[in-house]
Amino acid sequence: MTTSLLQGKKGLITGIINKRSIACGIAKALSEHGAELAITYQNEIIKEKLSPIADELNVELILHCDVSNEKIIDNAFEIIEKKWGTLDFLVHAIAFSDKNELDGKYVNTSLNNFLNAMHISCYSFTALAQRAERMMSGGGNLLTLSYYGAEKLCQIITLWVYVKQHLKQV
Repeated sequence: MTTSLLQGKKGLITGIINKRSIACGIAKALSEHGAELAITYQNEIIKEKLSPIADELNVELILHCDVSNEKIIDNAFEIIEKKWGTLDFLVHAIAFSDKNELDGKYVNTSLNNFLNAMHISCYSFTALAQRAERMMSGGGNLLTLSYYGAEKLCQIITLWVYVKQHLKQV
């Protein structure tokens, strides 16, 4: 069922990896209500997976946005600003941990992986929000997914739970 509840609203969705991603479900609901969407990908492998999803959701922009790189983030927002001029909402659904450290005990997490997971899973929301806010002159909405989803969906991924708990404080 398509409605026009969000007709004319423009938003950036991050964190779609495949059709089962929570971010994909969010994007689908937003699209069904008339929102214009831009989505991001971290690398070429993910970009290839996103093409059919983007077609299905009528996505206007598919943007490279590796959130560990400030210049790449800036470039993505420059493209959005040139295309739309404004942004009404941002959905942050990004989480990361070194796959080699997903199993086992939390206390075995390396400092490097912890810092990288915090940067990508948590600080990236701030980095994206800083840029999005400048394009939300009439107000807007920022949404991030916190630890509850990680805790319920990824019970074995202990580091993600701790990292995403920090987003609850934002």
